[in-house]
Amino acid sequence: MWWKILLIIFALIFLFFWQSVHIIIAYDGEFKLIAGLGLIRLNILKLLDKLKNKPKKEKTPEEEKSQEEAQEQEEEKEEKPKQAKPNVFKEVLELRGFDGAVDLLSEFSSLLARFGGGLIKHFIIRKLVVHYGVTGKDAADTAIKFGAISAAIFPSIGVISKAAQVKKHDVVIIPDYTGSEDKQEVYIHMSYRLLALIAVALGALKDFLQIMKREKKINARIKARSKMRREKAAAANNSQQTGDITA
Repeated sequence: MWWKILLIIFALIFLFFWQSVHIIIAYDGEFKLIAGLGLIRLNILKLLDKLKNKPKKEKTPEEEKSQEEAQEQEEEKEEKPKQAKPNVFKEVLELRGFDGAVDLLSEFSSLLARFGGGLIKHFIIRKLVVHYGVTGKDAADTAIKFGAISAAIFPSIGVISKAAQVKKHDVVIIPDYTGSEDKQEVYIHMSYRLLALIAVALGALKDFLQIMKREKKINARIKARSKMRREKAAAANNSQQTGDITA
């Protein structure tokens, strides 16, 4: 019986992570940003506005006293000298010179590129709508603006379509010779599976930790060899000085 319960728990966890994170960006005179997971949807901008305008509670004397004590403790910690954490890049630069640091930086750049490529591979744009009515001061100005905006938007849409999976897109740019101002309507619905995001992030983290572990081992070996050379040199110097005194 217990294994059935365990199986149900694992199935529920898998179904949760199999869901997609949804992000909707829309503009039709008012900017909207909506994020969601599964059937849950949150208007991020309205939520932030509510949190910003939330009335502050008056603090009791006990809360004020505890806050002052916490602040004093933080000030005491700041006064104490902090121990500098070991920096792998600095060690590589000191031990292996500029070329070694460049090689390490190149490895991390490749890792970042692989991570970005992995993210984009599973990124889905479910709907991409751009409607733009271009209006200028006169017919000639409208035509010039229409050409400039078209030259900026269409290549960008092409790059996005090649990089990510675009299920549906509707891009319309028209010159409006009778209008008084530009009109824009943008709607972008993006989604990403939690499971894919976690898998890509864990893969990148694993590669990062392997690089760090390898670099620390190499640096430790170089330091050990340098220490041995210094000890041998010191021993040889001491024996030479002893021989000179005996002579």
